[in-house]
Amino acid sequence: MNRLILCLAGLLVFTACNKKLAIFSSKSSQLNLNNLDYENLSMKSKIKYKDENRDLKATANIRVRKDSIIWFSLTPGLGIEAARGIVTKDSIIIIDKIHKEYQVLKVSDLSEKYHFDFDLKLLESIIIGNLIWPITSNDVIKKEEGYFKVQKTEGDLMVMNFIGTNSMKLEKIQAVSDTSRNAMFINYSEFLKVENKIIPSEINVQINYRSKRNKAKKVSKVQIKHSKININKEDLNFSFSIPDKYDPM
Repeated sequence: MNRLILCLAGLLVFTACNKKLAIFSSKSSQLNLNNLDYENLSMKSKIKYKDENRDLKATANIRVRKDSIIWFSLTPGLGIEAARGIVTKDSIIIIDKIHKEYQVLKVSDLSEKYHFDFDLKLLESIIIGNLIWPITSNDVIKKEEGYFKVQKTEGDLMVMNFIGTNSMKLEKIQAVSDTSRNAMFINYSEFLKVENKIIPSEINVQINYRSKRNKAKKVSKVQIKHSKININKEDLNFSFSIPDKYDPM
């Protein structure tokens, strides 16, 4: 399970450029969301994962094919690749290259652990900073200082999206389950301009949830810092296979 947690941290839920760019010029009075448009992207990222039992760090190489695949490779230290994985609409496959093992999971296993409806689209949106759930006519939109606040209901989730009036990018999310009271908080910052597109280079995720066994409250935190971002690179490779000599975890 320790190995699995490390790998899942790589999905979430990535040292960004020190130079801050003046990429936002004026405040807006209308909500015209600046979502990232792409077919595929790649990035090198730093990840930190922490809960009550673990404090993990890794460098990740991540590749995303829109609405299709998330491919990732994790290197905890010394430049040695420790794990590689792929997420599709249905499954998560992880290979542990140190112990020569592999594991196949359903994406729904994440939902069961955290009591949120995790899927490929949600994980993809978290990584790139796009709005997770589209705005509809049923949502309540208010403009407050610095933000458009979009309040919506998704299943049993009460969701508050904070869209910066200056950036027109999603900058914060608060999602709370009415039934379980589990909560997810996401903060996006350090926005970069890459090939005339805007993407957050730092993502902080906190998930508050209760254990199924003893109902104890637990907190998981992930910090992701992106660097070396490429958008719509033509020769991006998503090949993935499990070596014959690897055993199931």
